[in-house]
Amino acid sequence: MPTNIEIKSRVKDVEQLKEKVQLESGARTDLLIQEDIFFNVPQGRLKLRKIQGNKSKLIFYERKDTENAKESNFDISVIEDPMSLQIVLSRALGVKGIVKKRRELYIAGQTRIHIDDVEGLGNFMELEVMMKEDQEKLEGVKIAEDFMKKFNIQKSDLIAGAYIDLLHEKNSSN
Repeated sequence: MPTNIEIKSRVKDVEQLKEKVQLESGARTDLLIQEDIFFNVPQGRLKLRKIQGNKSKLIFYERKDTENAKESNFDISVIEDPMSLQIVLSRALGVKGIVKKRRELYIAGQTRIHIDDVEGLGNFMELEVMMKEDQEKLEGVKIAEDFMKKFNIQKSDLIAGAYIDLLHEKNSSN
């Protein structure tokens, strides 16, 4: 099962962050319009990711919901017929919720840097250090923490869970 080290944070000044990210990575690699449909599962998270103009993916992942750099183990399957799969999974498991976002993707070394505009939540940054097979977890954590410093991300900006969890919290308080 592939592994990433991840950090997710709120973004106060998205334009300033983009400038810093571009200094580290160069130009934006891609702009992705994504819709993630989360399904009810007994452990981890299961989502069908629809990407405008690209193939859809079924993604299962497990990670601790902590604010610090965290290990995420995942499996991804490319899906040819996302609508049929969405119907089947919705009937079998039930839909937990849907997250819609505009994602700007940058690559710096072995790190994917996402600047996300999440519908109903605002702007966020996610770092995914794509771990090599022989790489120690602590090395990935250090890479993520170094980017946090470079991008001036404060501990108070860090997010523990997934966007779907933030949407549920927001909706339950309304």
